[in-house]
Amino acid sequence: MRSIGVALHSIGLKVPAVALLLTIGAVASAHPHEWIDLRVEFKFDEEKRLIALEQAWLFDPFFSAYVLEELNAARPKRSIVREQAQSMGPEMVTNLNKHNLLNEWHYRGEEISDLVGTFVSTQIRNRNQMELTFRIDLKEPLDLTTGQFEYRVFDPTYYIEILHADGYRPRLRGGPRGCKATIIEPEPSEDLLTYAADLDRDENPEDGLGQHFAERVVIACKQ
Repeated sequence: MRSIGVALHSIGLKVPAVALLLTIGAVASAHPHEWIDLRVEFKFDEEKRLIALEQAWLFDPFFSAYVLEELNAARPKRSIVREQAQSMGPEMVTNLNKHNLLNEWHYRGEEISDLVGTFVSTQIRNRNQMELTFRIDLKEPLDLTTGQFEYRVFDPTYYIEILHADGYRPRLRGGPRGCKATIIEPEPSEDLLTYAADLDRDENPEDGLGQHFAERVVIACKQ
């Protein structure tokens, strides 16, 4: 169950408990099995240098109900749901830190490694979806006018699909003038699409499958 372990353990679930998740009602085969809508906001200092990215992950209703037990009640109490989400959030970020927060960053073609996130908040959206927000600070500020910045957010096993929310673009408020965020959609081959569709929940995919289904975001600034 390596694929399940990497994906779900990274956001705070214990692998032996995954058997319970299988009864929630999602399809029995084909990757992915969980979905996250992503929102990203860039943070800049007074000199308009990039210092952090704040990410909000909106989990699908099935995953949210598994993480937050109160959502499975006939009449969930909002106060209890919020309390459960708030208590779960910091642990999820701690676990994500062990997996580079499922993020991949590059600046001027060089990878930025050892990313560390800090918990910001949890919210309940649409009555039945948990949203986790965390911030990833850079060790040193980056001047986006002198080099291109890129990021991807993906589960290497493709058990979880992470894509930017429909109609949403990364926010660059406070950054240098002339900067633009471009979301480059993935273009997996037909063979990869077929391969992913044939995978069962507990089947180990080839290493790095998720990168072929990941969006790539490029931040370029006119000088």
